[in-house]
Amino acid sequence: MKFTHVFLGLIITSSSGFAADDFNWLRDDARKDERVLTYLTEQNHKTEQHQKSYQTLTKNLLTQWDTMVADKGDKPWSIVSGREWTLTRRDGRYLLLSRASQHAPENVVFDFDERQSAHQYYQLGQWQVNGDTLLFTEDIDGSEQYRAVVVDLLSGQSTELATHVDSGVLLSPNGKVAFLVAKEKRTQRPHQILRISTESLAKTVLWNEPKSDWLLSFYRAADSRYAVLQSNNESTTEQKLVDLETGTVSDSLRKPEVGVEYYADVAKGYIYLKSNLEGKFALYQAELAPLGATWQRFTNPREPLEQFYLYDAGVVALSKPNNLSTLTVYSYQGQEKVILPLEHDGNVAWLSTLGDFESNKIRIRSMSMTTPPQWEEFDVKTLNKSLYSQDAYQDFDSQRYVSQRIFIKHDGVSVPVSLAYRKDKLHPQSPVMIYGYGAYGFTMKPYFMPQVISLLDQGVIYAIAHVRGGGYFGDEWHEQGRGVRKANSIGDFVAAAKALQTFERGNREVFAIGSSAGGTLVAGAVNQDPKLFSGVVLKVPFVDVVASMSDTSLPLTTQQYGEWGNPTKPEQLALMKAYDPILNIHKNAYPPMLVQVGLIDQRVPYWEGAKYLAKVSALSERNGPYLLQTDFNSGHQMDPRQAQEQQAKEYAFLLSLIKTSKAEQ
Repeated sequence: MKFTHVFLGLIITSSSGFAADDFNWLRDDARKDERVLTYLTEQNHKTEQHQKSYQTLTKNLLTQWDTMVADKGDKPWSIVSGREWTLTRRDGRYLLLSRASQHAPENVVFDFDERQSAHQYYQLGQWQVNGDTLLFTEDIDGSEQYRAVVVDLLSGQSTELATHVDSGVLLSPNGKVAFLVAKEKRTQRPHQILRISTESLAKTVLWNEPKSDWLLSFYRAADSRYAVLQSNNESTTEQKLVDLETGTVSDSLRKPEVGVEYYADVAKGYIYLKSNLEGKFALYQAELAPLGATWQRFTNPREPLEQFYLYDAGVVALSKPNNLSTLTVYSYQGQEKVILPLEHDGNVAWLSTLGDFESNKIRIRSMSMTTPPQWEEFDVKTLNKSLYSQDAYQDFDSQRYVSQRIFIKHDGVSVPVSLAYRKDKLHPQSPVMIYGYGAYGFTMKPYFMPQVISLLDQGVIYAIAHVRGGGYFGDEWHEQGRGVRKANSIGDFVAAAKALQTFERGNREVFAIGSSAGGTLVAGAVNQDPKLFSGVVLKVPFVDVVASMSDTSLPLTTQQYGEWGNPTKPEQLALMKAYDPILNIHKNAYPPMLVQVGLIDQRVPYWEGAKYLAKVSALSERNGPYLLQTDFNSGHQMDPRQAQEQQAKEYAFLLSLIKTSKAEQ
């Protein structure tokens, strides 16, 4: 429930000179400089010309993905107030649907096609329906500056409530009041929680957060009368409750205390809180009235609490003993009712599409990189688990593939790596594609994807390195790879890549993929050992770390000091300079690269990737290719309508390098 805007907001390079080089002219805040736009256009043309050489590969990938059509089982819908709801994409159209039950007829509540078709970029944020009122947010240019729209479902009339808001929405039970989070226009920091009448458009600021390193957000409570309002920085939380019926806001549930995080929910007259108040995260309980009652331990779990959910029939806690997700159900008196392991080695499972408090229904999604997904339903009241649906792919036999987890030793630590390959395609020269992220405590799950299966079918070993800085082993794993310890993440990735070179007694080429914060990881690893990698794809990469973190006039830079380091402290600045990708490019034989950026990206501006690739191209002792691809109509995320084609181009780039290498052997 912690809220963070990864990659700052609008990152503006400092004038301190920390990252000054011959390529700073590529930065244009307005995105209107003719010299810069001409350069980006020329680089796109160069990239397109090169892509023609492996155009057949790209088309073949798209054909394979289209051919590998799933017989998808029914995806569970959200259960709200006794009805089921889903937002789905059919034939490229966003549709909001509703039905009475799983096998009941569907009702189209709203068709977003007209709104989507009017824009080259369109991304729907969040939505909520109460009565005959629909509230949603939408991003129409990739800037992540959402606008909020309310629709009268009886008349079809739509009204714009606000612009420059975050994606989240809350709607009062009668649909007459919307709650939104406003962003500062310059910095994109979520700084105000608004209460807006959907009829008169009258606006009230419920919470204004002046502290520049704190972010505002909210979420619905299990008790539908309440929502939780939240302000947090990197390590501290402050929360309040809002009564959605009256609009009144409570005092803080606990005064902010540095290092203390808590995340509340409400049910049956009590507040339940996940908190690290006493060290490791645990579940606490306090009376709703009077507010401010002493927190009492609800349970004494064997493992730190990952998450919890409240239902009418009990409390559901999620933990990870032996790093395998496990669900435990408690009565409201704190008695343990059942323990349910969700994962085994090589697969991944998580709770998804949760029903509301009254439904007592939990949906569990599970898969591995080589096992198609399935949905299971768990009833909190009866404690029964049943298969809800199973995806199936024609002519796909999971027995032909291997999906496993291995551990790589580095610096006294065992680094987990998820990998998959096709048994009959494995040989000593099988190439490796390794993906890494390693930041913000996020865990990159080993999903089943037809795109990856197509790589395995061509003899590729696909791997995900769960380096320190991510969340694979919980908060401590994150701590060991963030801030001044960021070098640990990069070292882990290098160690994983080296180990995979000789996996199963092989002599393998290694190709790397990193996106966003994963760009820091992969680019940093390439600097450490350029000859280790035979090709690299970097997507919207965060590679100019010191420059971006050195502008103290930007609120979101201070909020991110814990993740990347504080450049105002000399000892931390030295460590940041040591891993910063763009500062550590040096004369060497850099591998071929494809760098993809979005012109309107507000998290990692386009000029980071452009400067990085220009510097690599200038200093590399190889001929590349070094390709820059700028999407002029997107930001940090590509429009879903173009995402698959872009992914095919990225994979085809790496596959073309593999084929070229084989031809030269």
